[in-house]
Amino acid sequence: MIGVASAYALARRGWSVTLLDREAGPAMGTSHANGAQLSYCYTDALGSPATMAALPRIMGGKGGVSFGIGFAPDYLMWLAQFARNCTAARFRRNTLDILELALQSRDAMDALCDRHQIEFSHRVAGKIHLLYSQAEIDRAHMVRDLKRMKGVEQDILPREELRQLDPALGNLDPTAIAAISTPAEVVGDPLLFCRAMKGILSREYGVAMRFNAEVADLADKRAEAVVTLATGEELRGDVAVMATGTWSNRLLAPLGHKQAIQPMKGYSFEMPLVDGSPRISVTDGKRRIVFTHLGDRMRVAGIAELGNATTTIDPLRMEWMVDAARDCMPEGGDYQRTGHFWTGIRPATPDTKPIIKRASNSIAINTGHGALGWTLAMGSGDRLAKLLDA
Repeated sequence: MIGVASAYALARRGWSVTLLDREAGPAMGTSHANGAQLSYCYTDALGSPATMAALPRIMGGKGGVSFGIGFAPDYLMWLAQFARNCTAARFRRNTLDILELALQSRDAMDALCDRHQIEFSHRVAGKIHLLYSQAEIDRAHMVRDLKRMKGVEQDILPREELRQLDPALGNLDPTAIAAISTPAEVVGDPLLFCRAMKGILSREYGVAMRFNAEVADLADKRAEAVVTLATGEELRGDVAVMATGTWSNRLLAPLGHKQAIQPMKGYSFEMPLVDGSPRISVTDGKRRIVFTHLGDRMRVAGIAELGNATTTIDPLRMEWMVDAARDCMPEGGDYQRTGHFWTGIRPATPDTKPIIKRASNSIAINTGHGALGWTLAMGSGDRLAKLLDA
């Protein structure tokens, strides 16, 4: 997703772009089946006083959020930097910085949809974020007031008012006592988006696309970047843009451009809709899962396992998530027909903010979007393109 958005932003500004992907098509990695929520207003940084207080529980835990126990220097350094970002002041600053990028991304997506005919189950769905205690409600009021400075409209609604948003919300976990309501939130299928953009980029912007193109080496020649494929073929250009997620450091580290990125594994599954399936998007922070109505199916995504870079699906974790979804919303979908199980490795930074910068004259970086890659993609592409045009 980040690579497609970067290619689009650059090509629109007149750059000659070649998009390289080691997979057979676009969005076959982390973007393939993510939560599908364009959460432009829900940009809370992961690091916060609440997260810091929960660290003893989530270190090595198996709930919705778990930080693996590891002793690799890069991992320990990341954890130390993350801890520094768990203060109230840094939480506010990081959340507002991400919100600014998200709103830029929303504008960029709206402009693209005005410019091109593109179908990807895109609609304004609205969203609620469930709250389970008075402490969570108090914190939600603080964050809502913080975001109002940027024009974000959110309400804190008691449980009894949620059915007015969607009748299906009467079937929620009975321990949920309130929710943050954000009427303007949007959904869209990132896989359908990237497949449609593949044609648009090629036909209308002359973007060359090379799939099944494994990059073996990257060289920074100051005046140009040299990319060597696994086949031995060399490609040369003014700038190489690294939109390679958690694999970025494999190419960047030898050049002295290592970034503070750790893998954060997530999962998703889909199921048929039932009469009790909500059309509004639902986020359950207690279980770290989201429900997204994609027109003909319900997608449930979640879990954040820091330090886990394995791409195999753990059946026990998937079973946990299906059970957690059923506990949260028993009639959210047909739980007897779950399928399309998926896992992806999100690139997480200590402050939750993506890394968008020019590392050298010929190397640029656009990565580290964590769980917000789909939300922040279009704005990140725009920022990257403006940076390279400067």
